[in-house]
Amino acid sequence: MTDAAFGLVTSMFTIGGLVGSLSSGAIMNKFGRKGAVRINALTIGLGSVMMMLAWGFWTLLIGRSLVGVGAGIAMCVGPVYLAEIAPHNIKGSVGVLNQVSVVIGILLAQTAGLFLSAPNSHLWRAVFFISAALSAIQILLSAGFSDTPLWLTSVGREIEAKTVAGRLWKKETALFRAEDEAEAHINNPENESLLAGENADDAASVKSDTNIPALSVLELFKLEPLRRPVSAIVLVMLAQQLSGINSVMFYSNKILANVIPGKAGYISLGISALNVIMTFPAIYLIERLGRRHLLFGSMMTVLTSLLFIAVGLNENMTVLSSVAILAFVGFFAIGLGPVPFVLIGELVPFYAASSTSSLALSVNWLTNFVIGVGFLPLRGWLTTGEGPDRKGDGNVFLFFAVTYAIVFFAFWRVWR
Repeated sequence: MTDAAFGLVTSMFTIGGLVGSLSSGAIMNKFGRKGAVRINALTIGLGSVMMMLAWGFWTLLIGRSLVGVGAGIAMCVGPVYLAEIAPHNIKGSVGVLNQVSVVIGILLAQTAGLFLSAPNSHLWRAVFFISAALSAIQILLSAGFSDTPLWLTSVGREIEAKTVAGRLWKKETALFRAEDEAEAHINNPENESLLAGENADDAASVKSDTNIPALSVLELFKLEPLRRPVSAIVLVMLAQQLSGINSVMFYSNKILANVIPGKAGYISLGISALNVIMTFPAIYLIERLGRRHLLFGSMMTVLTSLLFIAVGLNENMTVLSSVAILAFVGFFAIGLGPVPFVLIGELVPFYAASSTSSLALSVNWLTNFVIGVGFLPLRGWLTTGEGPDRKGDGNVFLFFAVTYAIVFFAFWRVWR
């Protein structure tokens, strides 16, 4: 396979993720959260089987695209599903589990790839067999899932919603009312200001009216009280990618290889392990510190780490660059990684949740794709010299720091 073909196959995961995110709102509204989970598993499973049995370029391309579509749906439905089934007092902690599962999955996939991707071997196909098997298990286990009481109520299945609510929260008396759960998190002091638009009557209607049909992406900004929370979620998802997290992970091998020579694969594995370890404290801290404090603290330290990475690279200070990379990954994992996904299910009412998730994750995937395509050309444009004489490798991270800081400031202005 040529480098161009390999690059195209690789990029199709992100393109598929964008397609999956764009379509996830309609899927969640039509088939419910449980139905979206099944479609997500089916799509990933089919794509994994195609890649496992791939006999040529087009099979790999289509298979990877399908896996991307499934991942895009999963990243949208996961936060919404968890937010709608979690008890209010631990909603944030449960929401963090979405990111925990993502980083653990990345670590396990890298571990499998490290030991099964031997040259001139077909062992790499086993990685996709594992993915297909997990998808099949998810489909089978989903038979025991319940859809969320909020969605069931919205489609008129109130008796079933009451039964599900009783199993989830032991609320076996009185018919479950969707607006009770919606108001529980919207009335959170951290979130309430975002729904307090200029028109107080509109804000009140957003909190209490459960008869509003699910909104499309284009309809999100028509209701004035929704503009600020939707804007906040989109901005923080944009900031997540503009922090340069994937580029920092890319550079971590190069920088840390100078400290631990000849162990590039294990360095990447170690960075992913750090990402997993530092995500767990967020389960505890999100309810103790609050979403805003945890997120803003993480975002500030991520910005500081970016600046130190840039200085370390430009001044050839390997120790500084290495420590800054580890700090960046750790502080990202504890706040900027998991908290934005929690906010999706908390800052907007039920009827806007699916579309907001679709819009925010689409922005996330699109930004990820643009940075992935543009990173190496941008780095080349911002450096001088060639090979060992090249200078200014840190300039690209200064660029990330500036763009990230601008979006960070805009997000702070919306949610202050």
